[in-house]
Amino acid sequence: MFELAHFYDYCKANRVDVIPYNGVPQPGATVRDGQFCAVFLDFTKITSTRLLRGVCCHELGHIATGALHKVDSPYELVERSEYRANRYMAQRFLRESDFREAFAAGYTELWQLAEYFDLPEQDIKNALTYWSERQQVDFNR
Repeated sequence: MFELAHFYDYCKANRVDVIPYNGVPQPGATVRDGQFCAVFLDFTKITSTRLLRGVCCHELGHIATGALHKVDSPYELVERSEYRANRYMAQRFLRESDFREAFAAGYTELWQLAEYFDLPEQDIKNALTYWSERQQVDFNR
């Protein structure tokens, strides 16, 4: 399971700045300029610890995979970068075995899984989609 310490430890070890900044289009954004990388967090849009965990987990996916795109590039798709970040989250922090453990404990609804993992429902949905559709995992077996 994801802990905020994973994010901050990774950023510290890899010299990634974490900068609170109001006015980012999303609650969080990762920016690279040459070798410099920073994560901007807009705390006016981050309304709960659960959302902060989700944002940090997702941005860690961008940093760790290099899934960043140029804003003005006609060749790099935002969707591709988002998919890679979401895939990283699923493979690293919302693994198949984690879902099986949650299901065995009786957590089956999306909102229950969000509480269990303490991540936003959309992140849980993305990971479930990755495992069931992309990896052909049948959680009913």
